[in-house]
Amino acid sequence: MSALKANATTGLSLAALAALLLWPAFWNGAPLFYYDSVDYLEMPFTGRLPVFRTAPYGWFQWFARISGSLWVPLILQALMVAAMVWLSARSFVPRLSPWLFLFGTGLLAAFTGWAWYVSQIMADSVTGAVLLAAVALLCGERLPRGQRWVLIGLTAIGISFHLSHLAVVCGLFVVAVLARLVLRRVRNSVPLRLGDLAATITLAIVIAVTANYAATGRIFLFRDPANLRLALFVETGLVQRYLDDVCPGNDKASLLCPYRQRIPTTANAYLWNTFGPFHELGGWRSEPHKQEAKAIVREILSRYPGETVIRLGKAAFVQFGLVETGDGIRPMHWHLEKSIRRLYLDFVDDFLGAHQQHVIDFHGYAARDTILYWTSLFAMLFFAISRWLSGSRWPAMAALFVFLALAGNAIVCGAFSNPNHRYQGRVAWLPLLLVLLSGAEMTGLRLSRDWSGPAEG
Repeated sequence: MSALKANATTGLSLAALAALLLWPAFWNGAPLFYYDSVDYLEMPFTGRLPVFRTAPYGWFQWFARISGSLWVPLILQALMVAAMVWLSARSFVPRLSPWLFLFGTGLLAAFTGWAWYVSQIMADSVTGAVLLAAVALLCGERLPRGQRWVLIGLTAIGISFHLSHLAVVCGLFVVAVLARLVLRRVRNSVPLRLGDLAATITLAIVIAVTANYAATGRIFLFRDPANLRLALFVETGLVQRYLDDVCPGNDKASLLCPYRQRIPTTANAYLWNTFGPFHELGGWRSEPHKQEAKAIVREILSRYPGETVIRLGKAAFVQFGLVETGDGIRPMHWHLEKSIRRLYLDFVDDFLGAHQQHVIDFHGYAARDTILYWTSLFAMLFFAISRWLSGSRWPAMAALFVFLALAGNAIVCGAFSNPNHRYQGRVAWLPLLLVLLSGAEMTGLRLSRDWSGPAEG
């Protein structure tokens, strides 16, 4: 009976957390949408996979098609996030109360940008939970078998949603392998469970490849993002420098030479403007432009290796501090109304009446997000050192890998895509959660000592 009561309490706390994570959507009157959301909404109906995406999150939107409601996948992803965070938290603090957990995560949902990401129809709505779960599988205490496999399964699904997840988690795994080699001679070090994360990564790859095959009839993990790499070099100014070097006196040196004077200055403008060289040369489906992108990237890497490293490193450094909520949450009626009318006609009135279609003011969030992110980051490192010195090893190891996850996310998104606030904002709540978990463990230890009474002489 006590086990049944405990399970019911846990279930209620997870449902409550999922509801708290959806407060922006409830307030908005509809799920929130980003520019990329349209691809995921349409895929269950068209089966078409854009060349720059992977399929799992698109298939996840089948829940919307089957139910006829865009709220269903949103609720499911919120429950998925809540479960991953709960199981991760329990692996760090096994005696954590569900209600204390709900209180702490409720604060995060209210005072960080976390809930704004979970409330979006977007593949990276689960990013923070995925990275936290990867760290928990590496260095938290081993959960009971059933819970451990639930965490592995949910994390693998979350990793498969977005290639940046896979890149960061694979990076954590490589670091963990090296750390295990170094720490095996250190007394009382936290054991790193490579097997659990290896199983998670393997399952994620299987899910992604299977979903891609179902969409395209071809077996692949991802398609060559040559145009994305070229856009990154547009952002860093390296493309402009290359064209200035090779085009004068020879306009046929590159397909981009005739556009040299009007190359956009940002990756987003280069890829998404409805005018300019990218679209005039055929866009995503132009094979000549794709081959040209590969050639230009190779040439830039061979001509300017040192400068490339410096500029990409600068992009990653900049990305690490971009955490403001609201990036890309703009009125979307111009972009999505046609698709929603065609696929979800009953939802049109809610969509058009949502706050998002009339501009949401995020200016008040900017200072809060930046201050809270950096304060909690330094607090996480302080707790890690103090707990290590007092004999508790997991906060230090977890803090190290959370910091590496934040850095890896900045590298993958900043140096291999282009810096945007949404990329780091989606994981900016992790340091504060770790601080709260460290505090919960310290409080629990203190209470257990107080209740145990003085030792008998």
